[in-house]
Amino acid sequence: IVRIHKNEYLDSLVLMNLSNDVSGWPGVRQAVVVMGTDSNRHILEQVGLMAGEALSATPRDLIVAAELEPSLSEAEFLPRLEERIRQKPRGATAEGSFDRLEAALAARPQARLVSISVPGEYAAGLAREALEHGRHVFCFSQHVSIDDEIALKRLAVKRGLLMMGPDCGTAILDGCGLGFANRVRPGTIVLVSAAGSGLQEVVCLIHRAGGGVSQAIGVGGRDMRSPVDGLMAEAAVRLLGGSPDTHVIVVLAKSASLEAQRRVLRAAKATHRPLVVDFLSAEGSGLDGEDVIVADTFEAAARQALRLAGVVWGLPPTDDALHEALASALRRLPPGRRLLRGLYAGGSLCAESARILASHGVMTETNLDGPLGQRPMGHQLIDLGAEEYTAGRAHPFIDPRLREIEVAQAFTDPTVGVLLVDVVLGWGCHPDPAGALAAGLRKARPADGGGPVVIACLCGTPEDPQGLRQQQARLVEAGVLVLDSNAAAAELAAEAVDRLGRS
Repeated sequence: IVRIHKNEYLDSLVLMNLSNDVSGWPGVRQAVVVMGTDSNRHILEQVGLMAGEALSATPRDLIVAAELEPSLSEAEFLPRLEERIRQKPRGATAEGSFDRLEAALAARPQARLVSISVPGEYAAGLAREALEHGRHVFCFSQHVSIDDEIALKRLAVKRGLLMMGPDCGTAILDGCGLGFANRVRPGTIVLVSAAGSGLQEVVCLIHRAGGGVSQAIGVGGRDMRSPVDGLMAEAAVRLLGGSPDTHVIVVLAKSASLEAQRRVLRAAKATHRPLVVDFLSAEGSGLDGEDVIVADTFEAAARQALRLAGVVWGLPPTDDALHEALASALRRLPPGRRLLRGLYAGGSLCAESARILASHGVMTETNLDGPLGQRPMGHQLIDLGAEEYTAGRAHPFIDPRLREIEVAQAFTDPTVGVLLVDVVLGWGCHPDPAGALAAGLRKARPADGGGPVVIACLCGTPEDPQGLRQQQARLVEAGVLVLDSNAAAAELAAEAVDRLGRS
């Protein structure tokens, strides 16, 4: 059954819950309810449901596709489905719902922050309205123009406000998580980041190693690049770094222009607090000869921040048993499986892995600077949270279905010998990401137990809703080699590629 609803929009989180609910109904083999974007059409093709009316769907159309058991007829299924689509999202009530932002602010005058998660074409107007009403903004939405981003951040700076985003995935303000965020203890370290999953990685490592975080904010992935050039990063460092509770400042970015580096350094100097930075790539260096610590991995940034805060690093080194398990698993691979495939939900973690692998001579093709070609030619890392995958659908931190498809393809590709993945926990994320990945691996693994060696980094804390130890146990049970940091996972993957190259 394939039906489309012309010009009907539903939020990606609503759609994911709807698809999951309907797929569990008696008599339903599988169901997918999505907007008609290219990435969603790809998913429908992979599960064999791209047919009929879906072929003519546009990104503004809602696609309903399902495969039914003989025991369930269309006449029974479709009315129930239509009723389910019209239902309000779980937890939604008339109380506290508003048609306009101005009405919401009038009803909640004590609210100091507005969180925005709407299609990108509407996000800039709402953000501008919130700033003009004197509220900080957390903008999760993507697809906002660069001109709008610069204008919004200039307005925020003028009014002494934070404009987090657009495309801001995470923040922790006074212990309250926004977007994808982890439960960490309070402390004296402030973090400002243009790398969302990188920020989560660093705060989790700080917590697990014994330290604490005062504030941690994202500024959006483009903030430290030209032409935005660190407008909000500079403002955030000045605002947060000036607090007497701040002892150390950490600034992270996937890429940093020379002007952005200079702005951040200037702001940090004004606070008289030590500065740690990790810029995965940078235009030259505006930090040469300055009193700043430059880290080359997120783990190194966490270590340096803790050292400056007077906390001894409390995490053990990688267990030798993991290297032995890797060597044993690689010996069982058939001769043709020699390539690395990385499937990442976190773009910053993907970028860090690419840099670490390159430092070991393992050059990878990635989609970090644009969509990949159709035919992988060598080692490959894919950021499944990139815009070409998330338009009209939930982020892979929330919805694991796209990665499940990619995992299955990696297992059927006879050239892939190592599969490198991230598993990210916290508020806003899937309730059981390790369980979902483990289920995908079990489904993809052939009966003889073959397929690539799987290496994972686990980003989270024991206090996160999913439970770090429980998630680790699920992965280990599925035969995954689990590392405490993304850097350690990338190092182990580089070792695997080297071993395969010498075998």
